[in-house]
Amino acid sequence: MVCFFKRLSLLTFLMVCANGNVFAQSIDVSLRTEKPPVLSELQNIKKENTLVDSQSALPMDIREDAVKEAALSYGARGGLAWRTYEIRLELENRARYLDKIFDFRQLLIPAPSGLLIEPPIISEAQDAMLIQSSGLDAAVAEKVLNINRNARIVSTARTWRSYLEREWDEVTPPPDILRPENAREREIWKELSEKGWYKGIEQAEDIFNDDLNQLVSHYQGMVRYRVMLAQGMISPPYAVQVDRGVTGGGNSMRIGDRSVKITDLPEFQTGYKQWQPANR
Repeated sequence: MVCFFKRLSLLTFLMVCANGNVFAQSIDVSLRTEKPPVLSELQNIKKENTLVDSQSALPMDIREDAVKEAALSYGARGGLAWRTYEIRLELENRARYLDKIFDFRQLLIPAPSGLLIEPPIISEAQDAMLIQSSGLDAAVAEKVLNINRNARIVSTARTWRSYLEREWDEVTPPPDILRPENAREREIWKELSEKGWYKGIEQAEDIFNDDLNQLVSHYQGMVRYRVMLAQGMISPPYAVQVDRGVTGGGNSMRIGDRSVKITDLPEFQTGYKQWQPANR
């Protein structure tokens, strides 16, 4: 069940996917986007113009700081692009499993004219407490439920790909003037580009974890709605279709024109005596 994916780290997430019985072996993936450079390519960048004009050269006190900053930035952008690329490969290898876990299609509600209604996203907080600023009054609840985003009309179901798949920017090299010129600068460059590289990898994993947590939160929120609907704890959405016949004029005409509108959005039902167990 998707609840196991709450607040997952990237490593845990991929381990769970890898242990699923859906896969007999990993799938060969060939992404259409060009593969980003590896760390060694960034570290061994060459200076194209070895004859530096004294008028265009940076003062020594400024140059060292500028080279350090360029190396860090180049490494960070490279690490971010490379880890994003790796994550895309890992996701593609587990795509069928993810399709089964995060199947938003099964949560949609049929609407007139072949349209669909996406259910609300409901959040749940446990053991909530609110203390007034005066300190004289407080409210405590075992659960607090909120409709974070209500039902809406859609044409197709969302997918996990819209949450987890990210593109990576081209890792453009720094200007020639900021590339290492001598042995000392090359040593600094290798050290700081590597440091930036791992910062970029960390950033890519943070981005993925944030995206994954949002995916899980939204999916769980819709599942929570379906459970609460079965229990009578929330009302269903209602949609109506109005046949407008032939509309338009001038340069545009619509035949068989219809409008579909949600007239009643889901609302919590606080009459707890009418609630029912979800399995009834």
